[in-house]
Amino acid sequence: MSNRGSSKRSRVVLAALIVSVILAPGTIVAAGALEGLPSIPTASAERIVERIAERTAEQNLVHGALNRRTSTEQVMTVAGTGIHGAADGSPAQFNMPSGIFSSAEGMLYTADTMNNLLRSIDLGGRVRRVTGEIHVHDELGFPHGFHRDGGINTAFFNRPTDGVVDMHGRILIVDSENNAIRIIYGQNVYTFAGSVSAGHADGSADEARFNRPTAIAICPQGDIYVADTLNHVIRKIDRSGEVTTIAGTPGASGSRDGETGNAQFNRPGGIAISQDGRIYIADTGNHLIRVIEDGSVRTLAGTLRFTGDVTWEGQAPLGNEPLGGFEDGAEAMFNTPMGLAIWQGNLIVADSLNHSIRAVLPNGETITLAGTAYPGYINASPRASAFHLPRGVYVLGDRLYIADTGNNVIRAMELPQILEGAG
Repeated sequence: MSNRGSSKRSRVVLAALIVSVILAPGTIVAAGALEGLPSIPTASAERIVERIAERTAEQNLVHGALNRRTSTEQVMTVAGTGIHGAADGSPAQFNMPSGIFSSAEGMLYTADTMNNLLRSIDLGGRVRRVTGEIHVHDELGFPHGFHRDGGINTAFFNRPTDGVVDMHGRILIVDSENNAIRIIYGQNVYTFAGSVSAGHADGSADEARFNRPTAIAICPQGDIYVADTLNHVIRKIDRSGEVTTIAGTPGASGSRDGETGNAQFNRPGGIAISQDGRIYIADTGNHLIRVIEDGSVRTLAGTLRFTGDVTWEGQAPLGNEPLGGFEDGAEAMFNTPMGLAIWQGNLIVADSLNHSIRAVLPNGETITLAGTAYPGYINASPRASAFHLPRGVYVLGDRLYIADTGNNVIRAMELPQILEGAG
């Protein structure tokens, strides 16, 4: 492929990732790109995407040097070459992996989103396909998604984004663009809740409807919670299979705190549950971290600001949408936070469009654990390392695993070391 074709492909894929997979409102959305998302002048969108593509191309030119490992390295690559693909084994390839999780035995899994696959990663970094099928490709060479239940070797998915293993060892997968929660039971894949048709409906698993669910978590009692992204709500699937809306206003985005039935979210894209039952939400579209406890929703971290407060390149303010930023401290700012994980009372955040891993400490302060707020691919000490659109985080023991979505790799770092030097 020529450099010109590769550059064009990078711009298209980056734009698609931002507006379709990451679901980042108030960021880079060309006029009319997605119904219901704010529009900005197409020329401005193209300039922003062009700059991101140029920076990514510069990083890729020195990919080999950036991925070197040193004796002081604390961020490392566990699996993936950095080149998108679907190769199993070691070295393996991924195509914008998103959520990452594990079984009770410590087997890692990742939702390989743009490949429409669920992959596993063993302790040696060897990758294999668990389920999903690559059937046909679009004009850019990316696999098309479909919906089909059946054997694990013949089932189809459509942009899976996250997963969890329940207390019975069954794997539940958020099949985002199929608007469903799928389950692997034995050697078969079933639709556990939802339907290919988007909507919002509570009720039995068969009756329930979702709209682009993105993230999933399970509480100690075995109930399942889902960030139902384009419905702007948090859903619960109890052990009998009944689906209810536990927080948010269906179909209405906003940032209101308060009682769960009156609170509002804006495209929630991450969820984690503590042992004491608090439900943490990455309120992606508001660039906030929220928490559900004692029947109420409150903002835990992040500062709500709006695009109407600023101008872009001399233009008039671009509507009045939530605006992302990058600040540590008590008045922190995030930019499209996605995956969440909990470690010793610290909430770990994949701050996707800040290309960084952040942590909200028990005292409410936010710190940056790793990354520089600029996209790249560098394995080094935490603050010298670089990520590209990290979307998933998962804690196993004292190690944090990261789905570094834009780099098509799975990364890791040791949390005790990182937290000691992060402040």
